[in-house]
Amino acid sequence: MLNSQLNNLLKEVNSKYSLIIKNYKTGEIYNVNSDAKVSSASIIKLFILEMAFHLAAKNKLDLEEKIIISDEEKVPFSIVSVLQSIQSYSIKDLLTLMTIQSDNTATNVLIDNLGIENINNFIKEQGYKNTALERKMMDFESAKKGKENYTCAEDVALLFDKLYHGELVNKEYDNIMLQILKLQLDNAMMRMYLPDELEIAHKTGDISCVKHDTGIVYNDKIGDYIFVMLTYEAESDSYARGLVAKVSKAVYEYFLMKSDIDNFFNK
Repeated sequence: MLNSQLNNLLKEVNSKYSLIIKNYKTGEIYNVNSDAKVSSASIIKLFILEMAFHLAAKNKLDLEEKIIISDEEKVPFSIVSVLQSIQSYSIKDLLTLMTIQSDNTATNVLIDNLGIENINNFIKEQGYKNTALERKMMDFESAKKGKENYTCAEDVALLFDKLYHGELVNKEYDNIMLQILKLQLDNAMMRMYLPDELEIAHKTGDISCVKHDTGIVYNDKIGDYIFVMLTYEAESDSYARGLVAKVSKAVYEYFLMKSDIDNFFNK
């Protein structure tokens, strides 16, 4: 059973964690600490992505609109900040950079355009219980005042579940979001030990001793499944990344083994 395998693996770990696994073929679900409210790191960007496409579907946001970004708006850990020859980006480009490279300048420009209060109202309207945007990326002054961005595994899993079924915005826009998520550049966690050919639509979060990886793994043989793992208060960054990678590997290998056994007995 998946439960016993993961319980053994996670019996003594030097990190707190939340974990949700949901296999759409087998119906198996594993759920631990799913409602724990934790620092979201860049996972908060998923909810900004969703809101932008909701507005686009209602013709309240033009994804092709170009936005000029000034030097004053640029922050560290950003491709936008180092591309001096490019001054304007479409909103869709910014959403893509925010998602696949976790670009902080792109994120902050989108937050300014959408509005923090509007984003939080949207998050509540969608039924997310423990997710909130309290500050922009790299805003250390606000962080010192105790402002933080939060989410929980349950909210993230709900977002991906709707996205998987084409029910987050609509099938057209959900497919666009999935294609963006499949271009994720940070593959050092849930994808680390998985086959290269495996298709995964996912988003990572990465700040000191907080490492998250969340998304959908596609495989007809073993069943498409949601993987949401949030780690926090870990003993080190490398430990947290390694933990997510090991759990992801264990989940994939379990579903693969189960599929092989089922196929053997069903011959």
